[in-house]
Amino acid sequence: MIENLLAYQVADARLRKIEMELSGSEERKKAVSAKKYIETAPENVNKLDDKAADLEAELNLAVSETAKIKEQQAELEKALKTVEEPSDATYLIEQIDELMANLKVLDGKISKITAEIQTILGEFSSIKKMTKAAQAQYAEFGKKYNDLKASKQGEREVIEKELEGLKKNVDPALMERYLKKRANKIYPILYEVTGNICGSCNMELSMAELSKLKNGEVIDCEMCGKMLYISKK
Repeated sequence: MIENLLAYQVADARLRKIEMELSGSEERKKAVSAKKYIETAPENVNKLDDKAADLEAELNLAVSETAKIKEQQAELEKALKTVEEPSDATYLIEQIDELMANLKVLDGKISKITAEIQTILGEFSSIKKMTKAAQAQYAEFGKKYNDLKASKQGEREVIEKELEGLKKNVDPALMERYLKKRANKIYPILYEVTGNICGSCNMELSMAELSKLKNGEVIDCEMCGKMLYISKK
C-alpha cells in the first residue's frame, strides 16, 4: 500500500512544481503587491481623514482663541490711553504683554498645525497617485499571471487526472492524512526511515515508534510532522 502512496507523491511533486512556479512568479508577486496596496488604500485614506478632521478642529480652536485675545488686547490698549495713574498703566501694560505672549504661542501652534495639514494633503496626493499606479500594475500583471496559469492548465489537468487514478489505489485513511499535510504545506510528505531516525529531520525515533513502523504502520514524526514508513524491500 505504501508503494501506491509513494507513486502518488511522485506525481504530486510534478503538480507542486507547477504550483510553486506560479506562486513564485514575478507576475503573481507584482499582481498581489498591487492588489494589496489597492485594498489597504481606503483604510489609509480614512486614517488621514480622521487626522485631518482633528487638525482642522485644533486649527479652528486656535484661530478662535487668537481672535478673542486680539479683542482683549484692543480693549486694553484703548483703556491704556485713558488711564491717569502710573500704577494702572503699568498693570494694563503687563496684561497686554501677557496677551501678546499668548498670541505668539498661538501663532506657533497655528503654523505647526498648518504644516501638518499640508503634509496630510501631500499624503493624500501620494496615495491617489500610487493607487492609480497600483491599479495599472494590477491590470497588467494580473493579466500576465492569468495567461501564465492558462499556459500551465493543460499540464495540470493531465497530472490531476493521473493523481485521481493513483488515489484509488491508496488506503482512504492514509490518503486523507497525506492530503491534510499537503494542505498545511508540509512537503515532501512521505519519508523512509533509515535506521532509527526520521528521514526528514533526523530525529531519533522511540522503540514504540519503530515497532509500529516494523509492523507496517505509517506514523507521523513528532518533530517535523512528516509521514514515516519502513521499506519492506
